[in-house]
Amino acid sequence: MEIVGRTIGRYQVQEHIGEGGMAHVYKAFDPSINRTVALKILKAEHCADEEHNNRFLREGKAAGALTHPNIVTIYDVGSLEGAPYIMMELLEGESLGDILQQGRRLPITTIIRIAIQLAKAMDYAHTRGVVHRDMKPDNIILGADGESVKITDFGIARMDSSPGNETTQVGMMLGTPRYMSPEQASGTIVDGRADLFAVGVIMYEMITGQKAFDAESLPTLIMQIVKKNPVPIRQLTTDAPAGLQKIVNKLLQKNPQRRFQSGKELQEALLRELSSVQSHEEEQRGYLPLQVKWTAIMGAVVAVAMTVASTLVFRAQSDALTRQAVDSGLSLAKFIAVQAAIPVLGEDWVTLESLVEDAAARQTFRYLVVADHRGIVRGASDSSLVGERWEPSNIEQTLLDGDTIQVQELEQPVFNFSLPVLFDQTVVGHLDLGVDTTELDAAMTTTGRMMAMLALAIVLAVSLLIYAFNKLIAKNLLLATSALQLLGRGQLETRISRKRDDEFGDLFNAVNHLADGIEKQLEGSGVTDGPLLDTVVVPEGKLEISGIVQGNPNDQTIVRSSDVNRDDESA
Repeated sequence: MEIVGRTIGRYQVQEHIGEGGMAHVYKAFDPSINRTVALKILKAEHCADEEHNNRFLREGKAAGALTHPNIVTIYDVGSLEGAPYIMMELLEGESLGDILQQGRRLPITTIIRIAIQLAKAMDYAHTRGVVHRDMKPDNIILGADGESVKITDFGIARMDSSPGNETTQVGMMLGTPRYMSPEQASGTIVDGRADLFAVGVIMYEMITGQKAFDAESLPTLIMQIVKKNPVPIRQLTTDAPAGLQKIVNKLLQKNPQRRFQSGKELQEALLRELSSVQSHEEEQRGYLPLQVKWTAIMGAVVAVAMTVASTLVFRAQSDALTRQAVDSGLSLAKFIAVQAAIPVLGEDWVTLESLVEDAAARQTFRYLVVADHRGIVRGASDSSLVGERWEPSNIEQTLLDGDTIQVQELEQPVFNFSLPVLFDQTVVGHLDLGVDTTELDAAMTTTGRMMAMLALAIVLAVSLLIYAFNKLIAKNLLLATSALQLLGRGQLETRISRKRDDEFGDLFNAVNHLADGIEKQLEGSGVTDGPLLDTVVVPEGKLEISGIVQGNPNDQTIVRSSDVNRDDESA
């Protein structure tokens, strides 16, 4: 029956977009509210089958009774020339089944968020008396964001209004076998916990990339679902957190009483696990190896301490050198003032000029000026100043031991010593002496550089020592961690062979005693071996891997070196 281009009710059928085992799917348009929908109509070859017709209409009735953001919305149910149809929400995106078939692995947080939405939708449906009974990846559509979920295909859903407690009829199996619950497979009464079992199977496949139950024949598959537990997740991937594994294991319990009893319970458990995983990821993003973290911390502490100490030493050194320069300049100024007193008093300017020239020849100062009591320059290192009126500097002066000192900013900084020329406690003149500070500044610069280099050398030396020490600690902690991880995976023959006479030695002994105790408890309970891990058997003897010796049950050594390497990297 060709229906493209036809109008069904108020819906205009535009194009054929897909088909399943029972129905064709078309794209249709509702012009009254400008909405695009999907038209699902039963195939002609199934229209004569009452069971198929009932099942198809049951889908519309079951899903139509539900209004939830994670369940496909049903707009209309009807019949066209004897073929039942459903007008439903047109979903954009791809099915989870397509993603898993392509072998694409989803992040753990995405898996948990998808499962949370499934739990919400199932709890909503179950509280309204609707059990899906065909939960599978193909019936889960992911939105463009890769996380938002829509559940479809309620074709075999059971509603509480159905007459009696429906079970699987003899010779007829409702649901996709690979994802059905044990009670469905065995033909007993099912309730919402069957859907939760299917959610567990789906989560298992998302986490591991493998089917929880996989067999070539249907009888073998049913036997696996009813009797056999799937391979533990920890054997197939190291990415799944322990808490998430526990949730999946609880969902996959054969006895419905041992599963989560409602979608709300499952949702709460998943929300707790999501919070835990997100907290762990935040910690991992800020994770630094022990040797790097503590080296950085201690290096920073030493750097701060050295900076403070170097600054204090530099200031003390600067004060000492400055004081020495001032004392030297002051002594020279006082000496010249005493020698100039008699020539100034007697106005013997020739003798005064000879004294100034002789002092200037020593080149220990920048300038020297001697003025009489009227302020007229009578002798100066710069002869052009002689005869000029000398105006003392207006720069703020500092009193040092009763004498006046000032720092004068010329082309280069100088210490200016301004002293009175005295004769018998009477002021007969005035003297200004400028001492160059270039050498002092150069000495202080050299001292500062040397202090900085010394501080840097000490910080580097201490950091290297701390790094080496912390690396030694981290190495021993990693050894104990690897051993515990192997024990946790069931390799109870694992022992640490490295001997130390310190706290790490006590830790290694404690790990070995723990392994001994576990082995004794298992022996006492009658458990001798089991498929704890996929193992590789190597010849008799012992093999040491990073300090871990894995012993020899039955005169053989069981080793998984790949696990050890992976644990080393993750630690």
